Amino acid sequence: MKKYLYCLLLSGSLLPLASCGGSSAPKEEEKPDNPLEALQKVGEEMKGGTDEAQQKMEERRKKGDTLVMKYEELMKFLPSEVSGYKRGEPDGASVNAMGSSFSNAEVRFEKENGDYVKVVIVDYNQAYSLYSSAAMAWTMGFSVDSPEEKANSVKLDNNIAGWEVYKKKSKDANITLGAGYRFWINVEANNQADTEFVKSVAKSIDLGKLASM
Repeated sequence: MKKYLYCLLLSGSLLPLASCGGSSAPKEEEKPDNPLEALQKVGEEMKGGTDEAQQKMEERRKKGDTLVMKYEELMKFLPSEVSGYKRGEPDGASVNAMGSSFSNAEVRFEKENGDYVKVVIVDYNQAYSLYSSAAMAWTMGFSVDSPEEKANSVKLDNNIAGWEVYKKKSKDANITLGAGYRFWINVEANNQADTEFVKSVAKSIDLGKLASM
């Protein structure tokens, strides 16, 4: 836990942490054939996302919602079970540093053979700068396919977007999602054939409620 929080603070960006749900499938979008048109579309999407995020933050400030959720409350959003895995003891922490604060909660599920699933939820209500760089990258439709890994951005409803990665040789799967320009959700698992399982675990979280906060 301490090591994870330390790395999170130093990163300044969520994208490197995510080698990587909502209740709906990813949307298929038409991609412009003209490279200049495609670039313009990316710029418009990034600006639109930034404007919407700032509006969301301003609405929370007006309501007095400027504090991060206590980690004990954040733990309630963690999955209560994952089929075939035994749930470990949830952990969490609230962190204040460099004039901002965030909280996180996590839980690990394991099988007797050592296979595992780990779920982490972070509330960045007072540290939007740590959230924004990754959120913008997610809107760009970036993807990678190589002998080592397959990765791509994911877009869902309710202001939920993210990044998924499948490591082809190690069979590790990971998905990272952002909800409501505030919450960061990460699900990782080993010994997987693709990212479908981690997606299903992510979708078992009440992402819609997180996105509405």
